Amino acid sequence: MGNIALSGYTEKANNTSGGLRSNMNPIANDLELHLEPTIAPWIAKKENINLAIGIIQGEQRWVKGWGSLQSQRDETSESIEVDGKTIFEIGSVTKVFTTTLLSLLVECGKLELTTPINRLGKAYQSLPNAITLESLATHTSGLPPLPSNLNKSMGQDEQNPYAAYTFEELHDYLRTLPSRDMKNAGTISYSNLGVGLLGNILAEQLNQSYEATIVGQICNPLGLLDTRIALNDEQQTRFAAGYLEDGKPIKPWDLPTLAGAGALRSTADDLLAFVAANLQPEKTAIATAILNTHPLRHNTFAPTSGVIGLMEKAAQFVRRARGNPLVRREEVGVALGWFVEYLLGCDRYAYTHTGGTGGHRSFCGFIKETQTGVIILSNYGEVLSSLFGRYSIDRVGLKLLEIISDRAR
Repeated sequence: MGNIALSGYTEKANNTSGGLRSNMNPIANDLELHLEPTIAPWIAKKENINLAIGIIQGEQRWVKGWGSLQSQRDETSESIEVDGKTIFEIGSVTKVFTTTLLSLLVECGKLELTTPINRLGKAYQSLPNAITLESLATHTSGLPPLPSNLNKSMGQDEQNPYAAYTFEELHDYLRTLPSRDMKNAGTISYSNLGVGLLGNILAEQLNQSYEATIVGQICNPLGLLDTRIALNDEQQTRFAAGYLEDGKPIKPWDLPTLAGAGALRSTADDLLAFVAANLQPEKTAIATAILNTHPLRHNTFAPTSGVIGLMEKAAQFVRRARGNPLVRREEVGVALGWFVEYLLGCDRYAYTHTGGTGGHRSFCGFIKETQTGVIILSNYGEVLSSLFGRYSIDRVGLKLLEIISDRAR
């Protein structure tokens, strides 16, 4: 698949009242008609929902919020409505920041995509030559989803399972990585471990923490003020507390040792600016680095095995039996971090990434041909309903992309 053409962004029309502004253009009025019917059934029984949806269409941006942060404060506190500045955990959407950072360091000559990572630090010396920086960024390294010695950390705090996992434990695992864990090299097999390692390597190259590298190299040039790992006191007041699928509260997640895989927190405003930068890179200071994350690099997916594979097959059967899918999609492959999908309903290719932590879900997607993008941030960590139900954050996000892209023709 070739690249899809580029074009525009800028103006923003935020709203915190739970509805799109009434004085919008015809595209926005179409969104008003189609947004609620798509979203309402998805969030109907979520009593503590905090949801922010951001939409970009050409030169226009909009944000719509559902819910209030009141429940997280004492009863005398002023209610804070969810809007474009509400902060959520974005989970694996962090990965496209990590791969954009990789592209930036390649562009400035500090690294090469083809470099085996065993040349980039003592901790990685025992890994095979086939594991390159590009293979980490495209999930083709053959590394497993997670290190097998993560269980100790998970046992210490089930609500915050990565927090106690140390760099020493990670490096011990890499030195003794069993060959049976190295599967599917050369094909797309999703690995949090792989992109977590990538984030560590990039930070080491700049002698900074992962957060400092992302802030300095990406957030500052793009004006992203709230995309951070550690939140200051003021940002904490805008953070949406997370909930499990059954509505029970859960702690925020910390990923100190695999930060590049999912540690960032962000807002709809910031992520819309990030999407806008991907739609029109030439208006940014890091244009070439962004553009180089877009070409398709691999299109063969490894089969999913084990319990997860069985669950996915069962979920596909259940959804097919119900018929009338929310959106019809085909997986195309992976770029540098971004997944590429074909949307049958609008005959367009979309760049997407989803994310999830214990109590949050995120979607980030855009279609370059129609200059459209969608951000969804939710404080409900859905798993089973996303697998077996009609709705999931990625299907909702793709549906909205389909709607606004169809209107943009």
